[in-house]
Amino acid sequence: MSGVSKVAQYLEQRPIRSFPWARGKRRKPVEPNHRWSIVRGDKVVVVNGRHRGQSGVVQHVLRQSNRLIVEGVNVRDRMLYAPGDEEKVKVKTAAPCSVHYSNVNLVCPVTSLPTRVARRFLDDGTRVRVAVRSGAIIELPEVLKERHTPRTPGVPGPKDTDEADVLAVTYDPDADAAAWLEPGPLGRPEV
Repeated sequence: MSGVSKVAQYLEQRPIRSFPWARGKRRKPVEPNHRWSIVRGDKVVVVNGRHRGQSGVVQHVLRQSNRLIVEGVNVRDRMLYAPGDEEKVKVKTAAPCSVHYSNVNLVCPVTSLPTRVARRFLDDGTRVRVAVRSGAIIELPEVLKERHTPRTPGVPGPKDTDEADVLAVTYDPDADAAAWLEPGPLGRPEV
């Protein structure tokens, strides 16, 4: 009999990923929410979970994972790159982590209490967010009008089309109609 045990022989004939303890945790796929009432710049209050009662302004909306990053809520020590560091050294920094959107409610602009949000249409047809608690209209924050990365005015990018090419007339209806009436490879198909 050789010096190799039966367990070692068994492990040699099967790949390691076939064992349940070596596969890793299987996560359920997250179904994204398609109706978001909370946007970047809104003031929100956490109503469920460990951080109940804390409030802050929404910094990021992570739509694929149904989560929000709220300023001052769920702050943890994370290893992040120091700002302006060319050596790319990670430093322990207190940074907010995400919170699930179902644990958060908007703050009513009238009562300053957490409220659910309904969608209504005004007489002119514009869609607005309405606080269920007081019936007040919740305006979109001014932050949404700013871009994350500001545009550089007047500087054409590598994929921009020249203005002369945009304004050039490339279609002549008389010439194209005459070409269509002629039989041939580019004109009318031969019968």
